[in-house]
This record gives sequence, C-alpha cells and structure tokens, in this order.
Amino acid sequence: MKRKYTIMIFDESRMGAVKTRKISLGSIKLILMLLGIYVLISGAGFYFLNDLYSERSEMLAFKKENEQLKDKITGYASQLDDIKRKIASVDELEYKVRNLATYSGGAEGTKQLAIGGKEVDIIQDLSAVSERKEKEFFEELNETLVDLGVEIEKRSASLSELANFLEENRLIMSSTPSIWPTKGWISSGFGYRRSPFTGRRVFHEAIDIATKTGTPIKAGAKGVVIFSGRKAGYGKVLIIDHGFGYVTKYAHCNKLYLKEGESVEKGQVVAEVGNTGRSTGPHLHYEVLVNGVPVNPMKFIISESEFN
Repeated sequence: MKRKYTIMIFDESRMGAVKTRKISLGSIKLILMLLGIYVLISGAGFYFLNDLYSERSEMLAFKKENEQLKDKITGYASQLDDIKRKIASVDELEYKVRNLATYSGGAEGTKQLAIGGKEVDIIQDLSAVSERKEKEFFEELNETLVDLGVEIEKRSASLSELANFLEENRLIMSSTPSIWPTKGWISSGFGYRRSPFTGRRVFHEAIDIATKTGTPIKAGAKGVVIFSGRKAGYGKVLIIDHGFGYVTKYAHCNKLYLKEGESVEKGQVVAEVGNTGRSTGPHLHYEVLVNGVPVNPMKFIISESEFN
C-alpha cells in the first residue's frame, strides 16, 4: 500500500477553516527532482554566461592591446619614413660632395651610406607581434631607430661641413689668378728695377709680358670688372675683382672688350695687348693685388705653358 501524506492549509482570513491536500510520495519525489533539474540548469547557465562574459572581456582587452600595438607600429613606421627622408637628403648631399671633390670611386649611387645596427622589419604580421608580447621587441626597435637617427645626423653634419669647405675651396681656386694672361716673354719682372724713363731704382709692382700688338689677353680668374678705361701712366687698363681679396690689372691695352660691372670667367679673352700710356713698346703690364697689396704674379701662375 502506497504511503500518502496530508498537507493542511489554514486560511488566516477565515479562522477555523482548514483545507487538506493529500500528496503521494512519488509526487514529492517528482517535485524534488524537477527542482534539482532547475537548480542544475540554472547553475550551468550561469557558468556558461560567466565564461562567455570572461571571453568577451578577454576579446575586448585583446582588441584594445591590438589597437595599442597598431598605434606603436604606426609611430615607428612614421619614424622610419622620417629616417628614409633624411637618408635621401644625406645621399643627395654626399653626391654633391663627391662632385666637389671630383670623386671617382665608381658610378653614381654605387657607394652606400655607412650605417649599422640591428635590422628589424616592423611591417610584419600583427598577430605575430601580439603573440610574442615581448617588451624587448619594442625596446630593441626603438634603440635601432634612435641609433640610425643619431648616425644620420652625425654624417649629415659632417658632410655639410665638408661640402662647405670644398665649395669655399672651389670658389677660392676659381678666383685665384693662376694662368698666364697672354702669350709672350717677361721683359721686366716683379720687384726693384731701373726705370727706363728716369734711370732711377724703382719698385715694379707687376710683370711686363712683351708681345705684339693685338695679342689676346685672358682673365687670370673669374670675377667682375670694376674698372674699364684710361688711367694716367697705365693707358687703357682693365681691373678685375676676383673676390677673396684678389684683384688683377691689365694695363697698356690696345682694346678693352668688357665694361665695368660685367662678369668674367677664368681664361676669358678680355682685351688686346697694346702700347698705350707710359710704355716703351707693346706689352702687357700684369699686376696682382691681394687685399690691396701688390704681390708677384709668378707665385700664382701654375700652368706649365706660358699661355693656355
């Protein structure tokens, strides 16, 4: 015989009224089993929901970390672009320096700028970087970028200084009166001599190059004409300022080809030999002044032949 249980229910609003319900043991077991199943399902659902929330949080954290990595990589890529521009600028400066120094070490672009340091390719797969998560990766990368930047700045400054030096030397050389101004022979040198007009011992501030009338006269160096005309004793004279304190005079000319203010290139024909002014015959009075002081022109003439 099955056991049965009686449940008594009291109604508070109606005192004395009692209701009874009979429930079998099987029903109670069923209710308890359903309640256990509900608790089990609720617990499992809560666990899975919590796990899902944790995974979502991790994904958000990973996404945020990836965004930070992207920002870092973008920053390093920008630094690399800046370094590439600097390298291009240094290469251009290096090419200029080679030209100034008449470098002949090979074809253009064959010699590379000497730089060093660990090579790091930052344009790599982002997931690979994320998986590594090595702090030293960015530290080494940053160190490499800094070293490259410092090296480029040093070489750029050094090349700029060398380029300025070579450019100045080139200008000085092109402004130095170093060629024979005309073809002929020296009839009177620089220094003391006996004057052909007074017979007294006087100082001759130039060299006289004897030749026939009409022989071309060339500029000893590049410069600007600061006088073209007649002067007492000199006859027709041309005076050229070459810069850096150098000035040359070409006196007793027959014809003057240039006017005051005109530019002159080294070796350019500027006049003709003549016999104007105080002169005993056709010749060129060639005078060189350095910072206003007459010096021996022969100290500057470096060409082997007498007229190039």
